[in-house]
Amino acid sequence: MAPTLYHVPRTISSPIVQILLELGVKDVNIETLTFAELKSPAHLARNPMGSSPAFTDEDDGIAIWESGAVLTYLLETYDTQHKFHPKQGTATPLERANFLHLQQYIIATVYPFLASLFLQTLKPEHEQDQGYISSAKEKWLTLLAPTLTGFLGGQPFFMGNAISSIDFLIAKPLNNAKSLDLLEQFPDLDALFKRVSCMPSFAKAYDMEERTKDCSGCTKDCTECRSLVLLPN
Repeated sequence: MAPTLYHVPRTISSPIVQILLELGVKDVNIETLTFAELKSPAHLARNPMGSSPAFTDEDDGIAIWESGAVLTYLLETYDTQHKFHPKQGTATPLERANFLHLQQYIIATVYPFLASLFLQTLKPEHEQDQGYISSAKEKWLTLLAPTLTGFLGGQPFFMGNAISSIDFLIAKPLNNAKSLDLLEQFPDLDALFKRVSCMPSFAKAYDMEERTKDCSGCTKDCTECRSLVLLPN
């Protein structure tokens, strides 16, 4: 069986799918699951956590499910030209350290924080913990978002002038922040999110075809919104 990425749209697997789309990877089968299927015996056999993503390659005996491990493995295996991650031995120690730090910070801190807040607001109003919502929004506004803005440092992308997997990865929690009206206060983060989310690959990876309605200002000649593969030069 071909290497397979098991994916639920709008979870942390979506940026991984977007990266594969942008790399033009054809060797990995992307199998889209529902949330209910995450708890199926078949999926639990490959990922006992019952979560998304999971990646398997039966020929090599690989079965992994931690998103950071999946992303790193796929980058090392398929991003051989190092379009989206720094090359060890060529990149400076600072570039490598910042890349690894940002990847871990987004996966371990930013993503679960905003996902938890977003899910809390989806509950019926009488079931919502308003104290938690208020304190979480305050923490985003005063700590997490300013920290990300500091990492961005006025650059168009986190690693400089070229897009990297960090920018695809941060788009997932920024999508939650956008839904909560917590992104406009941070124009640099908002602009970065638009650059990533207006790429045609974002709509495919997140199963959000309606996202194109918010990108009416983007054209085929818009370098900020062009998909490297799906909408080439």
